[in-house]
Amino acid sequence: MIGLGLAPVVIYTVLGILLLVAVYTDFRWGKIRNWTTLPALGVGLAVNLAFYGWPGLVTAGEGLWLAVAMSVVLSIFGRVVGAGDMKLLMAVGAIVGPKILLWALVYGVLTGGVAAVGVALAQGRLGKELRMLYSSLASRAASVSPLDYQTSQSARLPYAIPLAAGVVMSIVAQGGVMFR
Repeated sequence: MIGLGLAPVVIYTVLGILLLVAVYTDFRWGKIRNWTTLPALGVGLAVNLAFYGWPGLVTAGEGLWLAVAMSVVLSIFGRVVGAGDMKLLMAVGAIVGPKILLWALVYGVLTGGVAAVGVALAQGRLGKELRMLYSSLASRAASVSPLDYQTSQSARLPYAIPLAAGVVMSIVAQGGVMFR
């Protein structure tokens, strides 16, 4: 195992690069690319193994599998978030573990909700968006159809931004302590 004093520097660096690139590509092109998330996932597992040994690899694996489980649960409701967003969560989970990941999702959902309302308000579409959401939820409750709520392209919110904010907020809320 490598010296533990260097661990936070390496982990925060890997995490920071991942989040910055994901936010940029999602904002610029509307996609979080596999060439961003998949290597970060592997690096997250490797870094945790190198710094914390097998317990670190197990915890990183738990973070990864928690993201996979969340992906499965969200897919039951239809396309709630994109595949790139879910792969971003998997990479984050492999880097920081399940505790930070779970809080990152909570903070990210709250941040994304506030941002979505702000975008809809700014575009004068809040009423229409809420009616479309209600209609979709009502049809989902009445049948087994997947959640089909889709905003227009003009109301699109790159979700990597609130997810990245959620990661940062969860780390700050934990006192800057990673999952060890």
